[in-house]
Amino acid sequence: MRLVATLSCVLAALTLASCGSAPSRSHQAQAAAALSSWASGASFAAGITTLLTDSTTVREAIASHDAPKVLHTVCVEMLDDAQGTNNYLPTTDPQLTALLSSAYDQLVNAANACYGGTGSAAALAGADRERHAAVGLLVAAVLREEEVVGRSLHVKGIP
Repeated sequence: MRLVATLSCVLAALTLASCGSAPSRSHQAQAAAALSSWASGASFAAGITTLLTDSTTVREAIASHDAPKVLHTVCVEMLDDAQGTNNYLPTTDPQLTALLSSAYDQLVNAANACYGGTGSAAALAGADRERHAAVGLLVAAVLREEEVVGRSLHVKGIP
């Protein structure tokens, strides 16, 4: 009887220990393949590159104190591209989805603030801070995708 109780305790301990174990290599390979397929279908690298280019253009237009018409144009372009890439969510990786969703939301907010704040240096500065935060999230998203898939996207400006 004592042997049965001991074996039951050992079996229960092993079962509980396996609950917190790392994913198997097979699971990691499946996750990598699924995310790679999503990234290819969503043109992920191209979309990120476009958003980073848009962000740089908006930053330069704000810093140069460009005319409202120019600011409206570059801000609407960033807005359209952020909304377009958002259509590819969710990804197959919840962490990547959360990063991208936050980044796209911040780019949309920054673009709207930029468009509406062309007459106010303070409003444009706020839009630029939001844009900058979104870029940080985009970089984190690229790094997450590369970590899961196990290869570099070769996005210019991201090591």
